[in-house]
Amino acid sequence: MAILNKLISAAVMTIVLTGCYSDFEPDIDSTPVVCINANAKVGEVLKIFATRTWRWTEINQDEGADIQLKDGEVSLYVNDELFEVLHYSEWDYHDPKYSWVNKQCGFLSSYYPQPGDKIKIMAHSPLYGDAEGEVTVPFPVEINEVESLVSDLDVCQEGNTVLYRANVSLGIRFTDPLDITNYYLFESNLNTYESSFHDTRVVFDYNSEPLFTEHVSSLESVISETSGYTVFSDRMVSGKTYPLHIRLNEIEYRVSSENGFESNKSYIRFALNSISESYYRHVISVWESNDGINGILGDVGLADPVWECSNVSTGAGVISAIAPASIKVPLSSFFKED
Repeated sequence: MAILNKLISAAVMTIVLTGCYSDFEPDIDSTPVVCINANAKVGEVLKIFATRTWRWTEINQDEGADIQLKDGEVSLYVNDELFEVLHYSEWDYHDPKYSWVNKQCGFLSSYYPQPGDKIKIMAHSPLYGDAEGEVTVPFPVEINEVESLVSDLDVCQEGNTVLYRANVSLGIRFTDPLDITNYYLFESNLNTYESSFHDTRVVFDYNSEPLFTEHVSSLESVISETSGYTVFSDRMVSGKTYPLHIRLNEIEYRVSSENGFESNKSYIRFALNSISESYYRHVISVWESNDGINGILGDVGLADPVWECSNVSTGAGVISAIAPASIKVPLSSFFKED
């Protein structure tokens, strides 16, 4: 899943500096323009990263390229009304997955996106000009249930612990809303923080779900890298209830003989994120550029190059939105007897 994780995992969904870098193309105008990246996530404050485009020749080995719009101004509109005017700032960011605090810089708003909100962002730089774009925050779609089928079960007593090994096939059911086009990002992650045993492991396998490769042609399925993308549209399941087919391979789950399942409360969080069309089209365009047939041919001069999709007026950056819905499934549920 490396390709997708590089794109979105840093934020589940915060898109940062996407589409602002360009390789050297001698026939293309290299005048810098304003680039806007923002991912409006329901439940989290909106952070806007307004920078300028840059080229590889500007890279300083020690400091990188200076792309921040420190003298810039960003106007945020919500539902066609001015919400606030922002200026450049720096802030501490604590990623809940880790214990350390990182520094971020950009334009930090006080706005928390809500489903159905229409967001418009306008950025101005005295030196690089203007850019704008908008997005509508989607409504979350809940996971109805998770069905499981355990196979290859092995239970082994090891000293004062019991080790469970198994493979599990899942059907993660959701109902796609009718009369509206929906786009999704599926995610899963293992949480072992509440466990006394940190050798718990799961290998996630998404290859059996056809929706994750709906963007792949028959030829591309043979010559291209197709795994690692878990974004999809509802064009094959519109208005239907559908089970996403996910495999959990090589599960290893250890508990103490004395306290049993209470000693290991590890769980998997499955997330079905509703995403904006701009989010979906950008991720697919990245795949088309890197691994699609036109991108492959374009790299060797046999087809026109494939550009990453942008909904910003300058063609640089992406303004997107995401509405998460998730469910926790304890690993113990796969091994407990009914």
